[in-house]
Amino acid sequence: MSDPAVNEAPLLAMRSVSKRFPGVVALEGVGLELNRGEVLALVGENGAGKSTLMKILGGVHLPDDGEIIFDGNRVTINDVARAKALGIGLIHQELMLAPNLDIAGNIFLGAEHSSWGFLARLNHTGMARAAEGLLRRVGLDLAPSTPLKQLTTGQMQLVEIARALAMNARVIIMDEPTSSLTLSECEKLFKIVGELKASGISVIYISHRLDEILRICDRITVLRDGRRVGDLSARGTTRDQIVNTMVGRELSDWFPTREKNPGEVLLEVDSLVVPGSRGGVSFQARRGEILGFAGLVGSGRTELMQVIFGVDQALGGCIRLEGRPFSPHSPADAIRKGIYLAPEDRKLHGLVLSMGLDRNISLPDIANYRPRWWLQRGQERRVAREQVTRLGIKTPGIHQRVANLSGGNQQKAVLGKWLAMSPTILILDEPTRGIDVGAKAEIYRQIAQLADQGLTILMVSSEMEEIMGMSDRVIVLGERRITGVLERRELSEAKILSLMTGREKVA
Repeated sequence: MSDPAVNEAPLLAMRSVSKRFPGVVALEGVGLELNRGEVLALVGENGAGKSTLMKILGGVHLPDDGEIIFDGNRVTINDVARAKALGIGLIHQELMLAPNLDIAGNIFLGAEHSSWGFLARLNHTGMARAAEGLLRRVGLDLAPSTPLKQLTTGQMQLVEIARALAMNARVIIMDEPTSSLTLSECEKLFKIVGELKASGISVIYISHRLDEILRICDRITVLRDGRRVGDLSARGTTRDQIVNTMVGRELSDWFPTREKNPGEVLLEVDSLVVPGSRGGVSFQARRGEILGFAGLVGSGRTELMQVIFGVDQALGGCIRLEGRPFSPHSPADAIRKGIYLAPEDRKLHGLVLSMGLDRNISLPDIANYRPRWWLQRGQERRVAREQVTRLGIKTPGIHQRVANLSGGNQQKAVLGKWLAMSPTILILDEPTRGIDVGAKAEIYRQIAQLADQGLTILMVSSEMEEIMGMSDRVIVLGERRITGVLERRELSEAKILSLMTGREKVA
């Protein structure tokens, strides 16, 4: 990728932008510049102000102070329609698509083509023809009439990009675009970003995955606590330099050192047949062990955890817990035995976003908070405060709605509700997805402390560094079967990848 012309005036300049919400200063005097045909990374911890700044640019929020210069003109972006008219497209982390429509319908949603005659009607033929050209441009080889619900997440991302191109976007904002993509889908997205840049379109790329940023971005703008604290060139910048600028401190102890060795076997899985698989899975987990599970999307990691937790039923094989047969028919069976699951999607399955932190923590064990006819609010508040202190949850108070907490603090809330019930086995499915680097380090320390206290951790993760840095052993899955079991001393990225992709098999 060639560097953008340095002598040209920037396509976009946001100057001294401030935004205040009740009790919170989200942005204070923030500036940002974006050149033509440039890929600019916007990074910072959760709560740094990235989303607020982009929502101002996308017309969702109005700034309290500051100005926006677009293509040399001062502009007021007072709604989403104005942003689109300027050519600014915002692709949210949670994709804003209509699953009941086909691809063409989603691309032109809100900007449908019409035929005029005696009665106005949608011009489906014209939209399909236009959609074909846009799909070719983003490299999506599907018919415009394909129902959206048949697409993978990666394909939906490409539909979102096609929709932005349909409105002649000059700036495309991508918020955590690879958080749910496979490796091959990520590579395809990176290629599309390069092609957008080559065609003169500017991209603002928000991601916690710093390796991606260093690979595809030209410059990096860093926010911290609602202020811009750095502008870095991606060329020659290291991951550690970005992290230090983001958090304002060294993170040399990224992964905690653990000295305790795992104890006796606690969980035994013998020839367990997971729905959708053709063979059985066998492994053991020891008391106080962090047992990592690595594999590509579709390898069966999450499905295996759901069987252990009782969400789905095994088709064969058996599970033994502390030497006794264990056959969970529902999550309630697993919970009674002290097995808890922190799910991959904490917002959808792990929390009730409209409820307070205290209610979320008490919810799984609600029967113990109402021994008679009434809920013991005092006990609920006491336990919530204990977990806030134990996990370092940053919140204005225990009654704060969890929807208003940052991603890292939401993840701590998920941990808190289970830790309040004294688990024996804790299953963590993608425990740091969408969490900034500073919060990750805190979560890692908490996980290590729990294991040191004798809790058995089953940890599913798509992040290679996380798997290698946290696991005592790693079980690698491919096509819903175990392709290898690696001890900590054997761990290497090449070894795990070869097992994940089936290029190597270890008995």
